[in-house]
Amino acid sequence: MRYIRMYKGSEDGAPGVTLYEIDAEGWVHRQLQVHADGVRFSPEDILLRRPVSVSYMAKHPDAEEITSEEFELHWAEFDHRRRFRDRMPNPWRAWQGQMVESKRVLRWVPSGANPGDGWLRVPGFVRLYVYGSSDEAWATQRELFLERDVQWHMPTSDTVEQPYAAARFIVNGPGLAGALRIDEQPSAAASVS
Repeated sequence: MRYIRMYKGSEDGAPGVTLYEIDAEGWVHRQLQVHADGVRFSPEDILLRRPVSVSYMAKHPDAEEITSEEFELHWAEFDHRRRFRDRMPNPWRAWQGQMVESKRVLRWVPSGANPGDGWLRVPGFVRLYVYGSSDEAWATQRELFLERDVQWHMPTSDTVEQPYAAARFIVNGPGLAGALRIDEQPSAAASVS
């Protein structure tokens, strides 16, 4: 994967940043846009249906290539704001789901750990998996963009196979939100003497 940070503001000239996670074929797996007027994620708000030119993007004067660690820190700062989380009973717990129209089986794993053989991460998500092929994963992303219904229930097992890589970060600091003045409210910690 390659990671690009693009400094592009909104049409009214307000500052903004767009982050991209792009695979070797040029498909964007995760995208995050942070502007003064809010945050947008792929696939909830943005659906990219064709590959991009990573080399062209990296050479753009308003772009820079960043490390995966830097991308993950920025992603973790905003991940909790995703609208998709509102479609779940409790995003802090593991869930199994079925897409109503396509009958695809989903797993939501709060730690981000892979549930095991046959499960693939849905592009655009860290904690959402679909049982099936890469085509199923991309089709699931498109269905979620169209806000197709998912029926959630508690999984029969909360275990995951080893080895796994937990994808949990705690971000402490202003990060992109502070730099763009999105969160103007003072923190509770700042008011304690």
